Amino acid sequence: MCQFESESCLLVDIGNTAIKWRLGDETNSALIKAFNITQLPKVDKIFVSCVGDCHILDGLNNIHFVKTEHTFKSLKCGYQMPSTLGSDRWLAMLASIERYPQQNLLIIDAGSALTFDLVLTNGKHQGGLIMPGLSVLRRSFAQFSNSTQQVSLGLTANNTEEGWLIGTSQMLMSAINTQIEQHLDNYTDLIVVLTGGDAKMIVLKLHHQVKLHQNLVLEGLSSYAQTYKALHSALV
Repeated sequence: MCQFESESCLLVDIGNTAIKWRLGDETNSALIKAFNITQLPKVDKIFVSCVGDCHILDGLNNIHFVKTEHTFKSLKCGYQMPSTLGSDRWLAMLASIERYPQQNLLIIDAGSALTFDLVLTNGKHQGGLIMPGLSVLRRSFAQFSNSTQQVSLGLTANNTEEGWLIGTSQMLMSAINTQIEQHLDNYTDLIVVLTGGDAKMIVLKLHHQVKLHQNLVLEGLSSYAQTYKALHSALV
């Protein structure tokens, strides 16, 4: 929980299609296109992870936008230029290693983008991959485009719409299962952590056991905010 003595603290995760925010133990969300800043509670400090339209918070004060750092606590970013790694992925890794310390971890974030990040027991991020998420796949051909958010698996279909739904589902699930299997070949003790907007429906179709955590970015934000406050208090 992000609470600094008498100072209230709001955590905000801005993605490409949705925004989540947390105050204390209460978490809320909205689609970006339907969001208005009046929905947010009034607080003393706001910590934000933003990989989408950061301007939706224009007009608010006391905002700290989190940027990926090379080293933070026990997490070491594997990117040559840490600033180019999305803060959502970085915070999800931070939350994962705090939930599962000294473990080899594969963190999968299934949202508008499908991302994979490998972190070893020493906290060193090995890098990752980025792929289109299900919604992006479904809109990738104009003549087939639809917004159906469901994973439908099968071998064949007898109409175009169903063929597109099953085909895109197969692509997504095949990519995820393949990545898990390839990493398990190298790390038999691997823990796979799944998060993101599509995580709940994907977990039901996976061939492997995973740890499902819906709000890893907000968890990482909370950890970051607590450490940030402690560091800055020590400097005062």
